[in-house]
Amino acid sequence: MLLITLRGVPTVAAGEVKASVYTGNGRVVWLLQSTYESMRYAFRAGTKSLKSAAGFSLFDTCYDLSGFTTVKVPTLVFHFDRGAHLSVPANNYLIPVDSSGVLCFVFAGTTGGLSIIGNIQQQGFRVAFDMQSNRVGFAAGSCS
Repeated sequence: MLLITLRGVPTVAAGEVKASVYTGNGRVVWLLQSTYESMRYAFRAGTKSLKSAAGFSLFDTCYDLSGFTTVKVPTLVFHFDRGAHLSVPANNYLIPVDSSGVLCFVFAGTTGGLSIIGNIQQQGFRVAFDMQSNRVGFAAGSCS
C-alpha cells in the first residue's frame, strides 16, 4: 500500500485539502467526509443546468442525461504533494448506473481517515509507484 498526500482539488472551496490517499482497485473515490462534502457542493454548483436524478446506492449526486450526446461538467484535477497532478476525464468520474441515461458522480465520503482513488479514475493513465520515496506519478496512456 502506498500512502501519499493529496494537497487539494480545485473544485473544493478555497483552502488546502490534506489527506492520506491510497490508490486502490475499487470503483469509487472515497474522500474524507468534510472534503467530499466541499467537493460535492462545488460540483453541484457547476452542474446546476443538468437535470438531477435520484441517488443510486452510495452515490448521492446523480443526473438524468437521457437525450444528451454531450454535456459540460466541471474539470476535476487532484494535486498531490511533490508536484504530481491527475486531471481526471469526466468519463472516469461520472459513470452510468442504468440503461436509461442516469449517471452518477462516483465519489463518496468516509470517516475512516483514509482517502482512496478508485481504479475507474485511474483508467487511461499509467501510474508509477515509487514505494521507497513514497511517491506516485501519472502519465496519460493506456497499458495496452
